Amino acid sequence: MRRLVSADNLLIATLWARVLEDAGVRCEIRNRFIGAALGELPADCVSPEIWILNERDLNAATLLLDELRTPRGLAAWRCPRCAEELEGQFYQCWNCATTQHQRG
Repeated sequence: MRRLVSADNLLIATLWARVLEDAGVRCEIRNRFIGAALGELPADCVSPEIWILNERDLNAATLLLDELRTPRGLAAWRCPRCAEELEGQFYQCWNCATTQHQRG
């Protein structure tokens, strides 16, 4: 068993663990509920951690985690209502509130 990573919160740790498990990397989350002790314990001791059960999965787990942490490049788009040019990661136009679902 080997520690793979600490997550910022339990939600992220659960998401990462689910993706790893779906890819066949057996893992577990430790420190699920110890966050309530923050203040009594140092912050670096209370973060949820993902541990892989088999060290031979370390490389695959690290690659999967890198993919999850790196945002995918999405194509820029022009708002059909106000013609504002928006970066691909934005779902909604900041200028007029048109959403991607309303794109043409």
